[in-house]
Amino acid sequence: MQPSIPIQRASGNPVAGVDYARDWDEFLAFFPDEDACLAYLERLSWPDGFVCARCGHSGPPWRGSRRRLVCRSCGQGTTVTAGTLFQGTRTPLRTWFAAAWQVSTAEEGVSARRLQRELGLGSYETAWAMLHRLRRAMVRSGRPRLEGVVEVGRTSVPAGADRQVIAIAVEDRGDQAGRVRMQPLASAGDASLMRFVAWAVEPGATVVPDRLRNLDALGRVGCHAAAAMGERGTAHLGVVQRRLADWLLRTHHGSTGQQLAWYLDEFTFRFNRRSAIHRGLLFYRLLEEALVTPPQPYGSMLAPRPSSPPSRSR
Repeated sequence: MQPSIPIQRASGNPVAGVDYARDWDEFLAFFPDEDACLAYLERLSWPDGFVCARCGHSGPPWRGSRRRLVCRSCGQGTTVTAGTLFQGTRTPLRTWFAAAWQVSTAEEGVSARRLQRELGLGSYETAWAMLHRLRRAMVRSGRPRLEGVVEVGRTSVPAGADRQVIAIAVEDRGDQAGRVRMQPLASAGDASLMRFVAWAVEPGATVVPDRLRNLDALGRVGCHAAAAMGERGTAHLGVVQRRLADWLLRTHHGSTGQQLAWYLDEFTFRFNRRSAIHRGLLFYRLLEEALVTPPQPYGSMLAPRPSSPPSRSR
């Protein structure tokens, strides 16, 4: 069975109460059963109507057994969950949706134990796997790099018995911090930091570095070094570092281990959407990403992600 095409994001902004639920009671009204959940995923996947991944034909598909969608032109069959985070799951979609709601709308995040209790799941392992699969969907696919003036630095966080060096970049939007990006580093050296900058910051941006020995290195990755630190220096960077440390301590008790990179993604997801009026918008965005996140075998979630971010072509 072929996977569906990557979802086409609907134009404009999603509307509270129409495109997503504003609170838990409205969530229950949105998703009374499995069919409602499937219809919602179809709407997110194909906002302008079904499009065949093989031949590109658009138009209502035949609806076969086992929730198959069959192209009326070429006969190719698929399902709305094929090739997504939900592929092959035995857990009802309504339970997945409830988990996504709990994970995305909680102010600080949820633990696997709490998720198991609130959803009535049969085992801790099931809750843990659902939680970590949803974390894999928290990074927006094809997200743009940071622009304008960007503060960049390194800090260290607890990681098991050791301390892991991570890189943080945050947009300077005057009195407010903008979007953030962060990744574990293979080392504390400037070379690792520059690989992160090339991955996280748009060429042409002005970088305000914290403790960078060689400012010329920024030019080699297409960025400009700030001529002067200004009154605030890297004040936004310091705020993000403190908030991250506090969040890791409160939510994960300071222990991160091999899951650190995914915890950083979760913090980024929450921080970059901290001003959302309705928490349900975070649920909407998380489901969008779940539909373009490939299936996650259990074993893959036990392996650590590489410390340095991948190189990114310009």
